[in-house]
Amino acid sequence: MANGSKLVSALWILALFTLPLWAQVQAPVQPVPIPGGDLLAPFGLFNQFFPGVGSMYDGLNAEPHGITNFRGITAMGYTTGTATDQAGRTYNVITDVRVYQGDYVGAVANEPAGGTKSARGHCTFVEI
Repeated sequence: MANGSKLVSALWILALFTLPLWAQVQAPVQPVPIPGGDLLAPFGLFNQFFPGVGSMYDGLNAEPHGITNFRGITAMGYTTGTATDQAGRTYNVITDVRVYQGDYVGAVANEPAGGTKSARGHCTFVEI
């Protein structure tokens, strides 16, 4: 395959994967974060719990959702490994990836002073 054809194919693939992200960014009904969560020094409070077994996790029955009033499917996974920067320094990396697809009750901005009203929404969210 010629280099030009590879570039065009890569751009089409990028455009196709960007469309769902653009729709998510433009969602008129914003999800509301769960109350509470974990306090991680020095970062502060995260509106997330971390299901799992071990000292850094909240147990197997911890809430996997990051948004309230959600009905749908949730998938999550953790990955671990190392990353190396250009200077050759190695870092330990842990990722927490969550995907939600379903219906939720969120908030829509309807006041110039920042007021909101409740509204229903349906979307696919990806948290990394």
